[in-house]
Amino acid sequence: MADINYIGSISLGKIQRWTDKKASTITPIPFPGKDSGQTEGIDTLGVIAYINFSGRWTGDFDNIQTYITSIKGIMDGQQTSSQTLKSPFVNAYDRSSTLRRGSMGMTTSQEASKLKDTSALFLSRGTAAGDKAKNLVTGQTATINSEGVSNKELTLSSDIFPVTDPVVAYPYAVTAAMNIKVISVDVKWGLPGLSFCDYEISVMQVA
Repeated sequence: MADINYIGSISLGKIQRWTDKKASTITPIPFPGKDSGQTEGIDTLGVIAYINFSGRWTGDFDNIQTYITSIKGIMDGQQTSSQTLKSPFVNAYDRSSTLRRGSMGMTTSQEASKLKDTSALFLSRGTAAGDKAKNLVTGQTATINSEGVSNKELTLSSDIFPVTDPVVAYPYAVTAAMNIKVISVDVKWGLPGLSFCDYEISVMQVA
């Protein structure tokens, strides 16, 4: 059963902790003019969003090692292009300055290939076609279709919230996405058997 936490196409498995931070930095700006040699610069205040999260990969050793190598491979380059971080925990603005926030809740009614929740605000939170929905009971996931996104209802690529009698309320999660660059990744393999690996990843949001 697939999960819905990804950096690009790299699975992040189960995210256990997520922390958003805002950090201010002082940037020196050269001052033009004949006295510039005596001018150290002008300080400007910039605010950068950092996200730190931890989680766990479980399963086959080779698959887990591939995830680790792929993420570290991103850091080894100059990261001239950003990566897309997808998770229900995302709370950020995307490149078009649209608010993108993930969602978690309980379904309130049932219809084939739909996710319905009368208390949700999917459209207001920036949910869009291509985002993922997950049934947190069965672990099944589906893609959100372009023809059906409203505040209370999503149209899905497959029927992961089956119609039942009596009606069952399913817990669900819906992803959002943001553009990031990877700052650091630390891993700790679990013993015995090396069948799981805990990680700590720090990323920086980019426009």
